[in-house]
Order: sequence, then structure tokens, then C-alpha cells
Amino acid sequence: MAQVFLATMAMAVASFTLLLLLFQAPSKAKSPLILVLLCLFLLSTGPVVFAYFPSLRQLYISALPLLFFTLLPGLWFYHEALTVKGQWFWTWGMWPHFAALPAASLLGLALLLLPGTAFNNMFFSEHASDDRWINILSMAFFAAILLWCVLSCVYLVKLNFRTAHYRKGLKDVYSNEQGRSLRWLSGISLLIVFTWAYALVVLVFDNRLKFMGVSETGVLVLLVAIVWIIAANGLRQRPGFEEASLPEQAVPPPKSKKTYERSALTSHDLANIAAKLTAAIHRDQAHLDPDLTLAKLSTLTGEPPQYVSQTLSQHLQTTFFDFVNGARIDDAKSMLAQSKQSVLDIALATGFNSRSSFYKAFKQFTGLTPSQYRRAQKA
Repeated sequence: MAQVFLATMAMAVASFTLLLLLFQAPSKAKSPLILVLLCLFLLSTGPVVFAYFPSLRQLYISALPLLFFTLLPGLWFYHEALTVKGQWFWTWGMWPHFAALPAASLLGLALLLLPGTAFNNMFFSEHASDDRWINILSMAFFAAILLWCVLSCVYLVKLNFRTAHYRKGLKDVYSNEQGRSLRWLSGISLLIVFTWAYALVVLVFDNRLKFMGVSETGVLVLLVAIVWIIAANGLRQRPGFEEASLPEQAVPPPKSKKTYERSALTSHDLANIAAKLTAAIHRDQAHLDPDLTLAKLSTLTGEPPQYVSQTLSQHLQTTFFDFVNGARIDDAKSMLAQSKQSVLDIALATGFNSRSSFYKAFKQFTGLTPSQYRRAQKA
């Protein structure tokens, strides 16, 4: 009953999330997320099928290869839709990620067409079968699982590389990463690989390692955790660069009549733009806006975003993120030394939207925590 309860919980969370997604605002990440949740929902039905619908066991097991090799691309494209700059949509160029589906479908069809007795001998008999065709299908099924585990590791590595590149890009556009870092998605990819490795051990050793806590129930606990984390975060996660492309943040043409190509800005041009950026910080206190973006700063200075970005990179040798947060930390240092305000109050007053982001930035720029810095100033 524990397995049925866990499976029902995973199915309920996945189905309720799918229902809520139908009423959410349009998002380019919605369709791949729906694909991921559908795969997880169908995978979760196993214990319920085995307990209450035994006549559907063969159909469920036959669908597993197809579900396995659809889940990975779904997760990959969900991650891509969250991290890409600009529009994302399904294209025919994505077909290599689904290249294993025809073979997985053929394997599933072969399993589905097996006579009931042969199917039971293949999956539910402890004795080796003498049927050559059953042995071939058994090896093919096990090979598909191994291939899926290998592909999971490959996708994990590629996801981590893309996440690192994405976070670097965030610092060129936003002054804070809150709600955009996608750390939960990196964690879930690791959890998925661990879950399927765990499931593979259960498949190979059956219940012989139950005394060590390795059992089918453990697989379901991990599956519930995966579904819950994806559902909870997927409902509120928006694409990272979505706000950067909103129409209301469009930047007007530069006030100067002079036009330049991005790669042809002179040192004098860069110095003028740098002076405008410095004025926006020291005179206009732009850095105190917790939601300050590159687009907002470019509007304030009257320079296109690409010129601002180029000036920060080439002339000031920094990123937008570090430029803004450096100014925030300078203000925070003065307030820590001269006032008795709490660390949280100072964090919010200087443009940070959370205590954790303030601590992280303060440690990055000073090598100390805010409390350590305050004690050092008093000493």
C-alpha cells in the first residue's frame, strides 16, 4: 500500500500542476514543462496499474522505453526555453534529441505484442527462458535502460555547462539573480540521474538489498521528490531573460546624432558613456532600484544597451551586475560603519532584495560578512 500511496501522490501533484499551467500566463517554457510533467505522471502510474489494473501491466511496461527517451529531451528543452535569449519554439532541428524514439517505440511495440505467457516469463519469472526471442527482448530492454542512464549523464554535463554560461549572461543584464539562477533545475538533474541509477540497482538485485534500504519503495520516494520539486518550481519559474525583452523596456534611440557601429566605439565615446553611467549611480542613485536592469540603465543614460554593455566590459572592465552591486556595497559599507541599522534594513535600503543576496555580494567585494565588517570598523 505504501507504493500505491506514493504513486498516487506523485500523480496528484503532476496532474494538479498540469491543470494550473492551463490557467497561467503564456510562457515559452510552458510546453516543454508540460511534456516533462506528462512523462512523470505516466511513469508514476506503475504501482496503481499493478495493484488495481493488472490487465494493463503489459501496456505500462511496453510504454516505459518511450517515456524514458521522451523525458530527457523534454527536460533539455525546458531548460533551453528558460535560459535562451529571445523567442523559443519547437523546430524540426530538434529531432536529434528524439532520435532514440523510433527504436524505443519498436521495442515497446514488440513487448506489447508478446503473448501474455511469454511476457510474464520475461518480466515476472525467476527462471531463465529458453525462448530466443524473449532473451533478445530482455537484453534489448536492459540495454535501453543502460543507454538511458548514459544519456542522462551526458545531458547532465551539458546542462551544467549551459547553466554556467546562462548565469554569466545574467550578470550582463540584471543587477540580481533572485528567481533566475535555476539552481533548483541543476539540483533536479542530479537527483534524476541518482534516481535512475538507484532504480537500475533495484532492477538488477530485486529485493536482495532491501536490508540496505534499496527497494522499489525508495525509487518511488525519489520519484515523488522529483515531481514535487519540478511542480513547485515550474509553476513560478519564468524564463530568465523574459523581462529583458519586454516592450516597455525598449530603449529609445541615442540622443546624440552621432551613430557608431558597436565594434567602432572610440575611447572618447567609451569615456563619455562611462561618465554617464557614473552619474546615473552617484547622482541619480539608480543602483538603489532593486529591479534595475541593463535596459533601465540604458534608458536613464540615453545610450543603447549594447553601448552600455560594451563600455562596462571594455572601458570599466566589469559586468553590469558587478558595476551596480559594487555601488550598493559602497553605500552599505558606509551605513554599517556609521549607523546602527540592522543588516537586513541596510540590505534593503541599498537595493538588495534579500538578506542572502546581500551577504553573498558583500563577501564577494570585501572578503568579510557585514557583521565582521561592522566589528572591524568599530575596532
